[in-house]
Amino acid sequence: MGFAFLLFNLYMPTNRSDDINYLTRVNSMGYIGASIDHYKNWSSRIIIEVFLMFFSKHFLLWKFANTFMMLITLLLLCKYTFKKISIKNFLMVFSIYCMIPLTVMGESGWRATTLNYQWPVTFSLIAFYPFYQLLNKQKIDIKIYYLCIPLLIFGANQEQVNICYFVLTTLLSFYLVLNNCYNIKVLPLSLISFIELVFSLTTPGNSVRSVQEVSRWFPQYENFSLVNKIDLGISSFGKPFFLDINIVFLLLFFLVSIIVYFKIQNYYLRLVSSLPLFFNLIIYFGNTMKQGFLNVSGNFRAMIWSSNNIDNVFTKMGTKLSFLYPGTWIATLLIIGLLICLLVGIYLAFDNKKKAIFTCLLLLMGAFSRIIMGFSPTIWASGMRTYYILFVVSTIIILLLFEEWIKILAPKKIEFIQFSMTLLGICTFILTILNK
Repeated sequence: MGFAFLLFNLYMPTNRSDDINYLTRVNSMGYIGASIDHYKNWSSRIIIEVFLMFFSKHFLLWKFANTFMMLITLLLLCKYTFKKISIKNFLMVFSIYCMIPLTVMGESGWRATTLNYQWPVTFSLIAFYPFYQLLNKQKIDIKIYYLCIPLLIFGANQEQVNICYFVLTTLLSFYLVLNNCYNIKVLPLSLISFIELVFSLTTPGNSVRSVQEVSRWFPQYENFSLVNKIDLGISSFGKPFFLDINIVFLLLFFLVSIIVYFKIQNYYLRLVSSLPLFFNLIIYFGNTMKQGFLNVSGNFRAMIWSSNNIDNVFTKMGTKLSFLYPGTWIATLLIIGLLICLLVGIYLAFDNKKKAIFTCLLLLMGAFSRIIMGFSPTIWASGMRTYYILFVVSTIIILLLFEEWIKILAPKKIEFIQFSMTLLGICTFILTILNK
């Protein structure tokens, strides 16, 4: 797997976009000058950008570093989801992770995107480990704890990642306090996250950039109300997640549906839990069909599975929600309804209800990581890379659901399913490389 990731990083990335821009900046202004300029006029991510400028001058070194980072991500996912780290389980994690569209890491330049999204997520996963140990009533590993501090300083420098980390760990801290399991050692991690959150909100460059981005990418955004921004965030999360076809999300819906069907005897709870899967599949099959009754006037009305109008409902402006016109509520209510169905399904899928609630929190965290983009004028310009947190969260939930599913399967069926899912991921990884 390490060799596969190394080949991926040696072959896929090219010098382009922001990678070239940061190389030009460091050569002309130096590390300190470029950092001060960006702090005043562009971004609060000055820690990340120092490393980005360094790696912009050392492309080959970044290729090896990113390979290591991808392997660490797999190790963390395996540790958090499986009781035992075996070769089969590690290969399974590799396969599910490779179903994430990894080419999104090249959207604005491979080094720029990985250091701004992939690396902060990985470092935050490491910084979560002390909380994980407390949740499992384990003693905090002091070596890992001290490693968490500098890694979180880097990871929390990314606003989207930091908000997710801060909210999740704050909720878990309250839980740990209530159950007399809290350890004061995790307080510095919470403080680092909080300080960086305040730093990102008070950095002058973020305000300057926001004004520039509105005029450049989304001039209509300055007229958006709070309701419009929330609606924009919900629609930008919901349509790709529930209505578009993506193998990661489809697999998540499938596992929720199949586990609840075999575990829960209540017919109506089965229906609710399976709605996201069947709605997604109907849209997929509808997109593959063509019109019949060609010589009949109004034949398009026979295409009851057609989803051609969905793009007219979920637009760049959101769903154009208005409290005065109930008809505009349908799309937003659909997304909220499907999210509730999925949360119900996840809760029912787990025997351990504490684990079920935590997994539901993870899903909500992943959803809100995209919904909060509704408060940014670069919601569309930022591309698919801003979904990376949601992809990783979905991967974690898939692996947790798989662990739950194998409890009710015979050994031969477990091996066949693991075999099939592993092959699916490997083939996806190969196809990703071929589609460079």
